[in-house]
Amino acid sequence: MQRRLTAILAADMVGYSRLMAADEAGTLERLKAMRGELIAPNIAANGGRIVKLIGDGLLVVFDSVAGAVTAAAKIQKAVQQGEAAIPAQKRIAFRVGIHLGDVIVEGDDVYGEGVNLAARLEGVAPSGGICLSEDAWHQVHGKVDLAFDDLGERELKNIPGRHRVFAVNLDPARLSPEEFEALTGERLELPDKPSLAVLPFDNMSGDPEQEFFADGITEDILTTLSKVSDMVVIARNSTFAYKGRTRDVRQIGRELGVSHVLEGSVQKGGNRVRITAQLIDTRTGDHVWAERYDRTLDDIFAVQDEITREIVVSLSVRLTHGEEIRIWSSGFQSFEAWESLSRATTQYWRFTKEGNAEARRLARDALRIEPGNRWARILLGWARTVGVRYGWIHDRDAAVAEAESLATELIALDPADADAHALMSFLLLFHGRYDEAIAEGEKAIELAPSMASYHGSLAIALYYAGRYEDCLKRIRKAMRLSPFFPHFFLWLLAEGYRGTGQTQKALKVLEHYAARAPDTLTVQVRLARLHADMGNETAAHTAAETVLSIEPDFSAKRFVESVPFRDRSETEKFVAALRAAGLPE
Repeated sequence: MQRRLTAILAADMVGYSRLMAADEAGTLERLKAMRGELIAPNIAANGGRIVKLIGDGLLVVFDSVAGAVTAAAKIQKAVQQGEAAIPAQKRIAFRVGIHLGDVIVEGDDVYGEGVNLAARLEGVAPSGGICLSEDAWHQVHGKVDLAFDDLGERELKNIPGRHRVFAVNLDPARLSPEEFEALTGERLELPDKPSLAVLPFDNMSGDPEQEFFADGITEDILTTLSKVSDMVVIARNSTFAYKGRTRDVRQIGRELGVSHVLEGSVQKGGNRVRITAQLIDTRTGDHVWAERYDRTLDDIFAVQDEITREIVVSLSVRLTHGEEIRIWSSGFQSFEAWESLSRATTQYWRFTKEGNAEARRLARDALRIEPGNRWARILLGWARTVGVRYGWIHDRDAAVAEAESLATELIALDPADADAHALMSFLLLFHGRYDEAIAEGEKAIELAPSMASYHGSLAIALYYAGRYEDCLKRIRKAMRLSPFFPHFFLWLLAEGYRGTGQTQKALKVLEHYAARAPDTLTVQVRLARLHADMGNETAAHTAAETVLSIEPDFSAKRFVESVPFRDRSETEKFVAALRAAGLPE
């Protein structure tokens, strides 16, 4: 027998029997096309050889684990993007398992425990996912431009013992620097200012209920530093993508385009808390500064101030006089109010109807403890505003009026309150006061230059005002501050491209959005509109069908007029394109 150490890839199609029962000829035709046009070329390009096809699966050997993982990731991403326009129940997806092991070679075939282990790893992979053995992971960790999640030890069917399993992180929100550049036209190069990513602090308390506590400390430090004009600070959406995952600071530096990361841990017990923090240079992996704080809960705000001070000093950041006053003033008098607001913030960022309602309740709890607290008023104002925008709150007028009252009061108390100006900017759009909305948005960014969400909010105002070139510039800036950006950044980028006549770029962005969140109404509506404008009738009708499957009582006018355009003809053109795609007016 000839034995060889090799990288083995086992893949299997998800729901093959169900898809064949529903449409045998169509399923086979699509599967054959995928194998010939996508799967086989990627395998060959990365040093692989298909050993055999097994009905809906295949077995492949590679010269290296890096080649196997790279090919698998490219295939899975391409399948995900290509199937995004297909109704959910008809989509093709694969599971993949990869192992580095000893195999028996007999002619063109391979056998042995290594093959069996790869097949069992494929069985525990999620739909559209890739699982690796620990042996395979050791060969590629830090050597390929991909992130990995440690799934811990697992029992694998008919394989003795427990085996540590890793998964390739294929979250479509987590773009590689090359993918980021392809979508935005911007490179993730280091800025000419100190740049920082504040990673989620680890909860070391052994109590999952204390997760909000660690997140709250992270959020406070990040928000404070985002207001420093001489720094570039990456947004929460991007840094929290690393929560609970194995971290490689050099890779994080490449993925986010920053020179430094701050990481730490929090351990809370009774009235005592231990916080550790370390500032690391992503280019060398060296620690620039590290400290441990053992304090009572009453000192939590002082600890946060000390950490921000150390970062500013360590990175030689220059502060203006106004920044010195603003960034070292937490605004809290009691731990109870801070605790309620930290829980509220966690709920708010879930971006669900239930999370929004809970965020509002907890923000009001914080205000009952500290009636004048600005942070609680800001969060309540944003929760009310977002609730109206997403249709989660039905008393629209009352919600908008309360949010406007909160923003107005805060600006009157402190004209340099960036958060209040950003909230007011968004609210002014509801009344069609575009120039004022833009002015408020610009003021917010002047005061908090690294708040990606405020750049995004200003891009929204510029879009509805018909200033597409400016919208495009602003949303690109927002994306640079949050390379793993939220969904709504994508439709703004696409609309910026469309409004400036770059329809193919707009289509590419929307197709990526559809792969990332295929059942989201916003992207399918905009795909229907863009395809109709481009004369792609079949694609426009397919997108329209998806819209109606998501929202059967969809109304083009209701969707388009929820926030009005300054130019009424833009509204009419949007509605006409949706009607041409087959959607009810």
